[in-house]
Amino acid sequence: MSFGSTAPWTVGVEEELVLVDPETLQPAPVFERGLAVPERLKAELFACLVEAATPVCRDAAQALDSLVCLRREAANRAARAGARLVAIGIHPLARSHGQPIVCEPRYEEMVAKLGDAVYRQLVCGLHVHVGVASEEACLRALEGVLPWLPTLIALAANSPFAEGADTGCRSARIGRLGELPGGGRPPVLRRWSDWEAAVAGRDYTRLWWDVRPHPRYGTLEVRVADQQTSVQRSAGFAALAQALVATAAEEDPEPVDRACYLAERRRAAVQPPHPAAVAALRGLVEPAARALGGWPLVEKLLAGRPEAEGQLEAGPVGALRHAAERTLVLEPSWASAPRPSG
Repeated sequence: MSFGSTAPWTVGVEEELVLVDPETLQPAPVFERGLAVPERLKAELFACLVEAATPVCRDAAQALDSLVCLRREAANRAARAGARLVAIGIHPLARSHGQPIVCEPRYEEMVAKLGDAVYRQLVCGLHVHVGVASEEACLRALEGVLPWLPTLIALAANSPFAEGADTGCRSARIGRLGELPGGGRPPVLRRWSDWEAAVAGRDYTRLWWDVRPHPRYGTLEVRVADQQTSVQRSAGFAALAQALVATAAEEDPEPVDRACYLAERRRAAVQPPHPAAVAALRGLVEPAARALGGWPLVEKLLAGRPEAEGQLEAGPVGALRHAAERTLVLEPSWASAPRPSG
């Protein structure tokens, strides 16, 4: 697959979910006990995680249907392995050091490179792929999306606790991702040859930029969101990313100052989303979201509050219990609803 191989603005979503003991809700490293389904339920770094990946979807409503099915399938397989699912940005109580690693060469290489720092990556993200027509459109969209990512980080915050403590962040996950080699902000990519130079001799999937081209899929991948407990919020972020990429790809922006971006990124991890920024984002994406059919999901998402706020009100134990209870509360699909006009 490559750019232009699907209809423009198709979406694919990846959810990273925690496998836990049904009674204690502590991590259960059982992925290798029959959780894998080729292309759909995949390994992550830690054996207590599973990644659920949708197929290519025409819109966010179809992605929501797929996410519902994948959570159910993952939950059924987890139950057979003696575990259950929790959808959350960071397990609030888990001791990360020493968590079993999946026995795959790419993860063993990562452990060898990072040492004990690898355990800081016991985090869960929501990744959205949006199909784009060309290499040039992909790079235009990347640069146009970048200044809006701090607002997405703040809206998606769902990881205020780690190892039983308040981290002082609403999204502790986003800071930890920035610790990875090649994590955080992408370099300026003015032309496709800049991308080729940046990834020369490397596996580009080992570059953990906040947003990155994915030539093999023909997509731009938006990677900043914490994993959402609500499956409908996950689909809402898919619809939001889809509309944002579709809008940005039509522009030809000047490169964003990367130092300013990193400062905004750090601020977004700590502070609630700024109402003016949310209103501006809403105005920017509404036309594309309406045209692409995702506006009901986007509108609901932007009107809600980040899930980190509920976690902070509940405390780490209450937050974990709430997430465990809500992970399989799978809201009705929007797929049968008529597309809004306009």
